[in-house]
Amino acid sequence: MEKSMEILLAKLDEKLDQQTKLITTTVTQNVMAALDEKFKAITEENTQLKNKISELELKLKFADKDKRKNNLVFFGIEEGKATTETELVDYIKDIILEMGVHFETFEINNTYRIGKKELDKNRPVVVSLTTTWKKHMILRNRRNLQEGINIKEDYPKEIIEKRKQLQRQVEEEKNKGNIAFIKYDKLIIKKTHESNREKRKRETSRSPKTPSQKKVNASNTQSTSTTLNNASSKTATKETMRPNILNYIERGRSASLSNPSKN
Repeated sequence: MEKSMEILLAKLDEKLDQQTKLITTTVTQNVMAALDEKFKAITEENTQLKNKISELELKLKFADKDKRKNNLVFFGIEEGKATTETELVDYIKDIILEMGVHFETFEINNTYRIGKKELDKNRPVVVSLTTTWKKHMILRNRRNLQEGINIKEDYPKEIIEKRKQLQRQVEEEKNKGNIAFIKYDKLIIKKTHESNREKRKRETSRSPKTPSQKKVNASNTQSTSTTLNNASSKTATKETMRPNILNYIERGRSASLSNPSKN
């Protein structure tokens, strides 16, 4: 009797262990599945937020670039020479006129100094123009600037740093004999043979006539002259055959003179 009870208890313990393991496994799987779903949802939401942040950063970047596209930064303008905005505008206008560029006051949209004011230091002046082409015209003539004053384009701080880094590569490429320059924040490199190839293409496109074109044009000219000659000969024949009242009058007069009337 005691042995049978022991066997029964052992079986019960075994079943309890199995059920406990089964319940534990099921609960664990359910919890993990729920956590996975929540984790996936959080991951998707995080990805969407990152994409939105990237889009917003890109929009801000383009907005900042668009805001600065008509700006120029003037260096070397003394603080004491232009204390008010009106004086600063007039002073900037005089500088541009001295460069040989036609300029009017209304072409300046805004002017302001950047940086913290310090003694014995002239802060740069940002000049916002109304048109981009006027900005490029001023940049093309900056070699005519008076001594001590310099002009640069208005770039964000990160772009300025990137351009400084790219400038080293520009010098390296120029030492190799290539054409290299920086366009905003990108390095543009043109190999020497590529530039020569482009020149040859342009020269070929500008050549007036190829030999085949000359032959075609010569044949067209000959056919045109032949057509004109035929047309002129036909016209002359028609004019000869066309009845003319003057011919009849002349004939009548000659006949009357050769045969005088008999009385």
